Amino acid sequence: MKPAPFDYTRPRHLAELLGTLVDGDVLLAGGQSLLPELNERKRSPRRLVDINGIGGLQRLDVRPDTVVLGALTRHQTLADSPEVRAAVPVLSCAAARVGHAAVRTRGTLGGSIANADPAAELPGIGVLLGASAQLRSPDSSRTVGVGELLHPRAIGEQEVIVAIELPRMTGRDGWGFREVSRPGAYAFPLVTVAATLRLAVDGTVSALRAAVTGAAPVPYALGDAAGELIGRRPDQEWFGVVADLLVGRADPVTDLYASAAYRRRLIRHLTHGVLADALQRAREAMS
Repeated sequence: MKPAPFDYTRPRHLAELLGTLVDGDVLLAGGQSLLPELNERKRSPRRLVDINGIGGLQRLDVRPDTVVLGALTRHQTLADSPEVRAAVPVLSCAAARVGHAAVRTRGTLGGSIANADPAAELPGIGVLLGASAQLRSPDSSRTVGVGELLHPRAIGEQEVIVAIELPRMTGRDGWGFREVSRPGAYAFPLVTVAATLRLAVDGTVSALRAAVTGAAPVPYALGDAAGELIGRRPDQEWFGVVADLLVGRADPVTDLYASAAYRRRLIRHLTHGVLADALQRAREAMS
């Protein structure tokens, strides 16, 4: 099939975009999800607004405590950038696992968050790290947690994600990222688990974050439950408690590719591997 007819415009500046944006417009960033939907006529917008010519939406700003990424930052840039790899290595690792080379070359961070597929890697990293998104509209601007944007209708008709801000990881943070996909498939993974942890001088856990994608309507993190895991030694029993907490928050579906029960087993299996990876990196950072 081919798309239904639509108008096309390519603004050169953010002010030009915001000055002409109206309800019903659809933004084109990387197009990795949108273009197939247009071809299948799942979406038939009146006007397509190509934002790829807007300067500033591909910025990469590494600050002492945070990293600010323009909404048009490509997945491949996140995977290849030495600055991103040094400041937020778990994000760089996740970006390198997205789809295949063609998808990573065109796909964007802002587009992935706006599309909000529950199994996509990068929104899950945003939830893991507590990232925030900067949005602009013709009348206002706001900053909101990435996790809040992943729910239906969280982004207004005339709102545009312009940047994503993530906390910079410290040199003492260990991290892990693992996923399971269908063999030979470039589709979204079945389940992804990511974690960061930091150790105190006595070897106990002083900080922990963990998040899961593909096992609920939106990616989810440990949140407040991580508090009960702090101050303990990260042994196999501790790994099991983390896995239990993540499995307990899951709400997976059964579909053509995997049953809900299998997705729960994947969470448990991946959590043990991710925590082992994170622990090894944290210990190496302390040595």
